[in-house]
Amino acid sequence: MTPPASLTQGLSLLDAAIERERSGRAGFALARLAEAAGVERSRASRVTQELRRLAFIERDATTVLHAGPAFFDAAGARHEPWLRAARMHLRALAAHLGMIARVVAADGQRALLLRIEGAGASGEGTLRPAAVTPVWCTGAGRALLWDHSRAALDTLLRDAQFVGVGGPAAARTVDAVDALLQRDRERGLIIARSEYVAGLDEFALPVRGAHGIVAALSVSGAPVSAARERHIETLLSQSAERLSSLARG
Repeated sequence: MTPPASLTQGLSLLDAAIERERSGRAGFALARLAEAAGVERSRASRVTQELRRLAFIERDATTVLHAGPAFFDAAGARHEPWLRAARMHLRALAAHLGMIARVVAADGQRALLLRIEGAGASGEGTLRPAAVTPVWCTGAGRALLWDHSRAALDTLLRDAQFVGVGGPAAARTVDAVDALLQRDRERGLIIARSEYVAGLDEFALPVRGAHGIVAALSVSGAPVSAARERHIETLLSQSAERLSSLARG
């Protein structure tokens, strides 16, 4: 599947800004950055505004555009030992269970996909590294909210667009998200059935670092039996704990 134009153009603009910084020469303002990235100027203006809102690009007092703090946070995360080790765990989970395995990180109301493995990964729409999904109606996304109090959920999701997002079982209110979290905490496992894609079950757990949750690990696929669900939980718990040990240093 072809990536959305806005994502491709955003990456092109960010890459052009970074390459200019690496060259040691003065950075580009919008017009020159659009030219360097091969993006039409009015389109570059709209995409750059979104990148600035997300802190992937920032503009200095001279209107020159530079890579922002969110870019450096994401770049640094890719070199974390736990994230490098995650690939092995994802491949093992995907191969053993015949499911899609992924690691996501929090990005406000969204879950940012860091890694994904599985023979059918390309069949899950736009789920590829750097893709984003709603944090409240995916199993992995909700695992990122595991430690959120009701007050924290209200703050995070107060302006979330619940209507028209997700599958038939997706939460449509903050109350519903909170209720699902309470249920899953009691179970000790995030279980999302038809919450993001109809007919798809997702099982997830948080990955914890020294200062709290740093990511979430999940597997997804067709509905499974209770016995297989217990097997999934065992394997997922083992991988989440090993990655958490690495993340805690």
